[in-house]
Amino acid sequence: MVSVDTLKLITKQLAIYGNSALLISGIISSCANIFVFSRRHLRKSPSSRYILVTSLFDFFNITFSVTTRLMIDGFAFDPFSANSYACPIRTYLAFIFSFCPMSCRCLSIIDRYLCSCRSVLLRNWSSTKVAYRALFINCLFWFLIGIPLLIFTNPITVSVTRIVCNFSNQYFGNYYAYFLNPVAYFVTPSLIMSIFSIGTYKNLRVMIRTPHVGAQRRIEQQFIFMIIIQSVVFTISSLPNGIRLAYTIATSSVQKSTYRVAQEGLFYEVALISYFISSCSSFYIFICLSKDVRSVVLEKIRKRPSILLTTKKNRVGPSINNQLMVGANVNKSFSGTPATVTK
Repeated sequence: MVSVDTLKLITKQLAIYGNSALLISGIISSCANIFVFSRRHLRKSPSSRYILVTSLFDFFNITFSVTTRLMIDGFAFDPFSANSYACPIRTYLAFIFSFCPMSCRCLSIIDRYLCSCRSVLLRNWSSTKVAYRALFINCLFWFLIGIPLLIFTNPITVSVTRIVCNFSNQYFGNYYAYFLNPVAYFVTPSLIMSIFSIGTYKNLRVMIRTPHVGAQRRIEQQFIFMIIIQSVVFTISSLPNGIRLAYTIATSSVQKSTYRVAQEGLFYEVALISYFISSCSSFYIFICLSKDVRSVVLEKIRKRPSILLTTKKNRVGPSINNQLMVGANVNKSFSGTPATVTK
């Protein structure tokens, strides 16, 4: 049987290397999404708005939440828990950066379902104007819902050497642990993405049978397929975290041994890393599935050497031309009239 120290060591190494890999791949993925989907021909689709806002929140979520998890779980360095101001602010920001992109993904798959419907009335709801309004209401909703975190989150002394950032109000703690986290963070988005992914896939099969009508329709179909796969990845990668939440609720009143706590710590780390996979993998999913995304990336790569070559020519060109002009002026001065000497 593996010892407690070995389990803790495995958990620590997993926290260091797993979160580091998430941090690097996630930053690249978010920045690449923002660059690709801000291109003019991809901006015409309402889905690009959802992807851009999701990628922006994913960037903040990865750089903030993953970095703090890396510091706390990997290096046992927690600069937030003991500070009465940093503790609630960190909890609030982590809440916003997690819940906003999650609900943006739900809005994205709903938009793709509406876009693929045969009903004109439903298709009209898939528009840029609706996307802006839905995103604004979504962000405002979570900003307001998270305000109690700023009030009820405080540093709590667990032992002489340990201070944790936790809820000071028991009722709010129960509301967060038994409803907000499991239901709003896992069950509801998983159900929404599963139901609308199935409906969108059925609509997509009908769309594929009909002849293509222009390039924009082809782009819309690519968006539909990308969002469906992204929703599937989100549901699968969030499953371990959902099990973790259910297990935490079920065993909240159970007396646990040191070995069991070490086992749970390892599983919790695996669940948290798994949950961030959907935030870090979206660009890699899109580039594998979409020809237009690949063309934007390849175009940027191909332009890079030509830009460098043009810059080099521009640097060399003026110096040669200047030398020729100087030489011509010198020859002209010698071939012209002699200079007069002033006395």
